[in-house]
Amino acid sequence: MSLIQGTLSLRRFLVLGPVPSEQELHEGLKEHSYRPFEDGLEEERMGWCDWRNLLILPPDRDWVVQERFAVFGLRMDSRKVPGALLKAQVDLRLQNLQKEKDLAFVGREARTSLAEEVKVELLLKVLPTPKVAEVAWDLKGGMLWTTASSSKTQSALFELFMKSFGLELQPLAPLLLAGRMLPGISVDSLMALDPLDLTLEHA
Repeated sequence: MSLIQGTLSLRRFLVLGPVPSEQELHEGLKEHSYRPFEDGLEEERMGWCDWRNLLILPPDRDWVVQERFAVFGLRMDSRKVPGALLKAQVDLRLQNLQKEKDLAFVGREARTSLAEEVKVELLLKVLPTPKVAEVAWDLKGGMLWTTASSSKTQSALFELFMKSFGLELQPLAPLLLAGRMLPGISVDSLMALDPLDLTLEHA
């Protein structure tokens, strides 16, 4: 995993609310751990996984808490049937159905039902594409670091974090960070500061 090897880009968030006990932490991770796709038309699925290996479900409790940090992964899987393949399969099924039943036309409702049936069959043959965003939660400092960079992944993280722990994540904007690092300075004073101009003037 990238948390322990190579370079990585991190996003920081404030965790708003009381810190759960270690037991509550593990229960939240277990209850909302990733579960494989089942039959149906579902194309996306998400849940917690172990930060070391996305196949360890739920996260191994012996490896979650690392000193003051809770470390785990957000696994997001997607599967999709190519549109051209789905259309071709449905067209063939419709042709066969018309021949078998000697039909001149197949109604919209029957066509929709057939298309969904074919899509379910094809989805079962599609290997999901997994994506993992790693999470390091400073339980004492109330801050969370994650490799989730896209807005979609961050939204999924916010949603699942709230479901699992009842806590809200707030993006750590520069003003909030300054307030945490300089608690003796008022918000009004911070707001009144002018940004430093780093533009180089040519002689």
